[in-house]
Order: sequence, then structure tokens, then C-alpha cells
Amino acid sequence: MKENIALIKEVHHKKPRDAAETEARELLEKLGVGHVADLRSNRCSKEELFYVMTVRALMCDVERVFIKTPLHLLENLANICTIIQNIEKLHPNKGIIILDTKANLHHYKECGCPIAE
Repeated sequence: MKENIALIKEVHHKKPRDAAETEARELLEKLGVGHVADLRSNRCSKEELFYVMTVRALMCDVERVFIKTPLHLLENLANICTIIQNIEKLHPNKGIIILDTKANLHHYKECGCPIAE
């Protein structure tokens, strides 16, 4: 998975492969999923893949990351608050915006997320 994440830095920032992969591994470790760095996607849980996709998006040169209907990516939203808090620790200066349906609204109430209806 580290190669997938590192590719952003290698291509867009001309960062050497080893340095980009080290950065990717460090970010995954900060999220508590460093063990997936050397795995293929078919060996990861949906939550681990969600973290990998989000870390990859955070490495791009954008101010905001939009996550559309996370339930399609995760098995459930029971621990979405923990996931959001972990992701925000990586890049507190980047905005993370979650677009979801009203049916899933109750999952976000305890997260401290600003919710617009």
C-alpha cells in the first residue's frame, strides 16, 4: 500500500521513491495502521483501505479533501468519529469534508463535525 500512497509524491513532487515510501509508512503508522504498508489491497480490511485512500488524497496539493458517502467504502459507520479524528491529526490545516445522506446523519452527531442539512 505504501507504493500506492507514495506515487503521489514521486510523480507530482519529484520525490525519490525511498523517501516517498518512508513518508507514506510514517503517515500510516500515525493512524495506527502501519502494518498495511507492505500489504496488497486484498489483504486489508475496508477500514484500512479507507485510511490508505484518505492518506493518498491528503498527499495531493489540495486544500480540501472530499469524502463522498463513506459507508460505500466502510463496512459500517460505527467508528466514523474515531476515523475522522485520526485523519485530522495528519493534516490539521487541510479541510476534510464528508458528503453523506441524511439517513446516515446520526453517525456524525457525536463527532463534533459541523453538519449542514
